[in-house]
Amino acid sequence: MSRDIPIASAMLCWTGGRHGDTPACKVVSYPDEIGLSDEYLCNVGACFANWDAKGTIGQQLQLMIDAWHMVAFDKVPADMAHEALLVVPEYRSMLADDCLPSQFRHERA
Repeated sequence: MSRDIPIASAMLCWTGGRHGDTPACKVVSYPDEIGLSDEYLCNVGACFANWDAKGTIGQQLQLMIDAWHMVAFDKVPADMAHEALLVVPEYRSMLADDCLPSQFRHERA
């Protein structure tokens, strides 16, 4: 499992499948000084100028909206999006207990 990326520095990156591309997504830390996001066509989150001003709750809301758009309109599979987003602790905190993978259950104890 990848190291945690706090939502304040999380950048959701993806290439959608609606135009014949192979869908892919990943969350990387922003700023991305080593180019982990270079292979993706789209990115949202901490790369936006107003991200910090949203605060944690606003960032959580925006992340879920952007993830939904990625899945619904760019044809990134939901299970792929979910797996990528698990590196964000604030994403995990939004999941119902029965939806949280077992390796993170200790966070709820």
